[in-house]
Amino acid sequence: MTFYISRYKNMDSVEFDLEIVTPMFLGGANTTDAELRVPSIKGMLRFWWRATCGIESIKEMKKEETKIFGSTDQKACFSMKIEGLNNIKAINNNLLSGKKFQVEGKTLRIGIIDYLAFGIRNSKKGYTRQYFPAGSKFKIKFNFYNMDYKQSVVKAFYSFIDNGGLGAKTRNGFGSLCFRENYKNNMQIKGDLQKYSALSHNSKLFNGLNKYNRWEDALSEIGMAYKDARLSVEKKHVYDKRLLIAKPIVQAGNSKERHAKPYFLHIKKHTNGKFQGQILFMPYKYYQIEKHNEYIQVCQKVNEKLSELLKVQT
Repeated sequence: MTFYISRYKNMDSVEFDLEIVTPMFLGGANTTDAELRVPSIKGMLRFWWRATCGIESIKEMKKEETKIFGSTDQKACFSMKIEGLNNIKAINNNLLSGKKFQVEGKTLRIGIIDYLAFGIRNSKKGYTRQYFPAGSKFKIKFNFYNMDYKQSVVKAFYSFIDNGGLGAKTRNGFGSLCFRENYKNNMQIKGDLQKYSALSHNSKLFNGLNKYNRWEDALSEIGMAYKDARLSVEKKHVYDKRLLIAKPIVQAGNSKERHAKPYFLHIKKHTNGKFQGQILFMPYKYYQIEKHNEYIQVCQKVNEKLSELLKVQT
């Protein structure tokens, strides 16, 4: 690959002060140890750029994506650096379990946060993986070499911080981040449904009814709402419709087949220190074409229940 020194002329830098809002289970080669690296952040930034770029043609989207994020034959138009890592210490303490509810078909009661952490929490040993705790702070520095794409990357970064997270179980509200300064994100919910996760006219944003002093309470509120909405689509011990929302479901015995749910649980930390939950519904064209209409119908039923339990942002 040819290296051009001129690429560093007219470079522009942007810095963001970030805070971890909910525990971040982000590992490296050894998944039990917590590790915060640029490739992990860049990977999620790429995901949210695709989700919010608004380019309807997949061919054109991939062409623009290569110009921004690079390829084996082309450098990215920006680089990133993490600062303040020495101030972050990974831990592996157990978390608060959250609001309790009775498990379907059992006499057992479980906390909603433990429920959302299924897969990173052992039912007997608790949390065996290290994580970066809520309240940890660090800085991200962008260096842009092509100003034509700066606005597009920053816009995607805002959407990433506003709706996503880093590490395991981000769609269940873990690994949420926030900016430590005021900003305005003009994320637009419009466009046609795509074959991948992206904003469209089908998307909806549900906000928690209350603001709390603890992230655990905010996550409990939206976690319970999502659980109740998901369970509302069919009778107990029946999994046909719930399998359309996400796979696998352990009780259904389909652990070899996977597809991610179109619901993104996220916890915001407001400038006054209060925490509020939100759920972004961001569907895509179902991977089994013959089941797409049923998938949309099931999601609509989930959304109706979420509308009863949370506030729909218009």
